[in-house]
Amino acid sequence: MRKSLLIAINILISQFCFSQISSDGIPVSFSQTLSREVPTIELVAPNIIALEKEDNDNALKGKPYRYAVQLECDIDPSKDGLWENLENGIRVWRVNIKSEEAQALGLYYDAFRLPSNGKLFIYNSDKTKLLGAYTSVNNHESGFFANEIIEDSQLTLEYVQKGEGQPLIHINQVSYAYRSINKARSVSGFGDSESCQVNVNCSPEGDDWQDVKRAVCRISIKIGSNSYWCSGSFINNTEQNCKPYILTADHCTFDDDNNTYASTNDMNQWLFYFNYEASECENPSSSPSSNTMTGCSKISNSSATGSISGTSDFHLLELNNEPPYDYGLFAAGWNRANSASTNGVGIHHPAGDIKKISRYTQSATSSGYDWRVKWASTDNGHGVTEGGSSGSPLLNANKQIVGDLSTGSSACSPAFLLNGSDFYGKFSYSWDQNGNTSNRQLKPWLDPTNSGVTNLDGKVCGTSLFSNFKASHTHVLTGYSTQFSYTGTGNPDSYEWTFYGAGVSPSNSNEPSPVVTYSNNGNYTVRLKVTEGDDESSEIKPAYILVNSEGSSIDLEEFKQSLNIYPNPTSGILFVSQENEYLTQIKVYTILGKEVYSNNLLNSLKIDLSSKSNGVYFIEFSNGKEKITERLILNR
Repeated sequence: MRKSLLIAINILISQFCFSQISSDGIPVSFSQTLSREVPTIELVAPNIIALEKEDNDNALKGKPYRYAVQLECDIDPSKDGLWENLENGIRVWRVNIKSEEAQALGLYYDAFRLPSNGKLFIYNSDKTKLLGAYTSVNNHESGFFANEIIEDSQLTLEYVQKGEGQPLIHINQVSYAYRSINKARSVSGFGDSESCQVNVNCSPEGDDWQDVKRAVCRISIKIGSNSYWCSGSFINNTEQNCKPYILTADHCTFDDDNNTYASTNDMNQWLFYFNYEASECENPSSSPSSNTMTGCSKISNSSATGSISGTSDFHLLELNNEPPYDYGLFAAGWNRANSASTNGVGIHHPAGDIKKISRYTQSATSSGYDWRVKWASTDNGHGVTEGGSSGSPLLNANKQIVGDLSTGSSACSPAFLLNGSDFYGKFSYSWDQNGNTSNRQLKPWLDPTNSGVTNLDGKVCGTSLFSNFKASHTHVLTGYSTQFSYTGTGNPDSYEWTFYGAGVSPSNSNEPSPVVTYSNNGNYTVRLKVTEGDDESSEIKPAYILVNSEGSSIDLEEFKQSLNIYPNPTSGILFVSQENEYLTQIKVYTILGKEVYSNNLLNSLKIDLSSKSNGVYFIEFSNGKEKITERLILNR
């Protein structure tokens, strides 16, 4: 975002997701041991000190928020890496790519075409982050492709193919993220936006904005050898056909140093992150999932020269592909009337962080081609904007876009909370006033029916079913169990669990909350596919379960304090709950040691002992490492 010269931006970035358009499956190396050592290509890291100096200068000039630079390379499976022939005609190609001290790495391809029988996976050094499988579905006529950055200084490519054919894969640049990615800060928790920012799912701030928030995306913008964060929004048109138009800021797409816009090839490698947000008000402890699209083309923009002076600073893009239905996106509505909205919100990705919300409660004021907005304090903070917020929508009380973020001076420091304001290019000006041709207007594209309407509501363009899950324990004692539960959205009709690896029982389940036993040490991947009517959604978590002889790492006293048992004495019905999900198993014994009850617990459990005789019992709790036994009296 183009901030005023009074503000020095000193922010780091947060990151990211693992869900481009992709197919199910896991790499061969996740389920079986491949014996041969994988070659490593090491790239020389850039001069970080020099980059940081450039960033400080660029912040004062109002340039977009740079988070990565590209390292030139020449990587091709025809000459690099290792090919192995396995049983049943399966061929596997692997290569490691490494650059010291990188916060994250991403890949840019200037030649990418996979055969219909091939799958490409990318993962980090400990196999906890996985991208793919990429398939022929990801091929684009341009031949260009890119994938999201992965938090690590080393990543592995693994290509799997059964049958004849040869992939065309050429990596010419590796994105080296040098600013902090997905690092929790001691002051504000997850991410690197300023401490006053408010997560979009905080209540009451986000309560009325749950549909339109799904229009807002984080954009990784590549211009030459640099990558920047900006924000944008999926926007509706009068045909209401969910055509994948994205509205952002023109200055995000322009290279001031070289006086040129991003090239067509660059734009074919832009990345759009949707649904990148905390699931609740609190900051997450690790990066939340999201859905990603690759590539776009320019439709129209406010200027031929990249200057925002005298323009509304808009840029309309069209994604190279239709977003999948299971992304659950929303095409935001708009209002082109030149009348100030009295209240509303901004939704954005400051510093590339998870999605935030800022609220204004006094009327926006007109400044020619801009709306000027001052942000209000809320229950959970005082949302502002930052570098990376540029291009995000200004929404009125009817949840319609009335502008896109161009510049401003808001910040979390006390002086700017009171006096800082932000400027949004007017949607009314962008409509038809930046120029007389269609490439300088929104009107021909967002009103293709020539309806003449002044406002348009948003439209749902996908499902509301999103698969996600958790385990009661992700660190399990060898030979013990953990219980899985659904934590996604919607109301699934069916569950299809897959538990990968040897010594796992069961390996598949259709239960909503299966209990799974792990007999062997190792890291284990879990997949869940859910359906609701005609909708379906999948989630895979690589290396999600750690199994070894040490089990849960909590101590005995912490475990004991987490338990709540009531009533005791009991007339037959007993309730057990826990605060921190440490418990794996409950057993009840008679005074002579005969087991009369056994079950697993996720959060809470109702135990029915009404059929048992009065007397003294012992109830045993296990967390996979420690055991606690309590005296229980049954008296009906």
